[in-house]
Amino acid sequence: MSNIIVRRQAVARRDADNASKAEQSGSRRVCRMKGDLFRRKITMKRVLAHHAVRLMLGGVTACLLTVVEIPNPIAPSSLVSEARAATTVSISTFYEDLSSYGDWVSYHGATVFVPVDVPDGWRPYTVGHWAYTEQYGWLWISDEPFGWATYHYGRWGYADDIGWYWVPGTRWAPAWVSWRRDREHVIWAPLPPRRDPDLISIEITFDTTPDYYWVVVPTREFLVADISTVVIRDEPEFVRIVEAAEPAGDVTIQNNVVINKVIDVDVIEKETDQKVTAVKVSKTDAPEQSGKLENDTVKVFQGEVKADADAKPAKLKDIE
Repeated sequence: MSNIIVRRQAVARRDADNASKAEQSGSRRVCRMKGDLFRRKITMKRVLAHHAVRLMLGGVTACLLTVVEIPNPIAPSSLVSEARAATTVSISTFYEDLSSYGDWVSYHGATVFVPVDVPDGWRPYTVGHWAYTEQYGWLWISDEPFGWATYHYGRWGYADDIGWYWVPGTRWAPAWVSWRRDREHVIWAPLPPRRDPDLISIEITFDTTPDYYWVVVPTREFLVADISTVVIRDEPEFVRIVEAAEPAGDVTIQNNVVINKVIDVDVIEKETDQKVTAVKVSKTDAPEQSGKLENDTVKVFQGEVKADADAKPAKLKDIE
């Protein structure tokens, strides 16, 4: 079953016997210009990331995270008060609504979503665009049918055997990403999974975050309607950019709501030569309406999601 998932996601599966060979081959492609030392560095990052998947899904998260942890003053079953719509849904809503767009997989004890029919080189937070809101800062608006859930609740991770996977969560955010910058580029990466419902983690360690997690775009193209058209995909180039970039700052939390104003609006306006118009947020109770942008107003599903230990996907594939 796992082979079917991997083929549809266009991610090369690496069996235990050939993992070392594949890692070395991939490293050589990346590191021609920097030699053996750099190649070993990238290979080690990939190995660390692969083993960290097991640790994170098992509840041990320190290996990938240097976190700013803020105790959640409200019960885990309750979402942020400012960001809550009138509706309350079970986490089974994710299982039902996303099943048409991927596989639900039992992976190292966690139930995760693996998207299918995505193009080669796909990664999270690339099919869609950024919009600025006064309430929450930069909001990711996805063009993918599963995006209403996967970019605003829960976290993304990567594993060699299943590719990119999403772990559901109950807390809403405008985007679960970490940011980096240099003079000419804006860079972001999905935050990896956590199993800690009472804590918010808003920063990830660059040294152990694999380069392939990061999305790099020229700052002048940051406002385009489809980010996927401007992502820098040449591996040696984007690795060089990511390695040289600096952290852009910390996402903040106000009234228990994630505020994503790390990237300065003035900088974006200057570099793009465009005025950034803040869009208004209209809350919707219907997930299928989420992400629709009309007349400078975006509909966002911010319903209260209640965890339900008994809820299971209708079809669950087992991969260990």
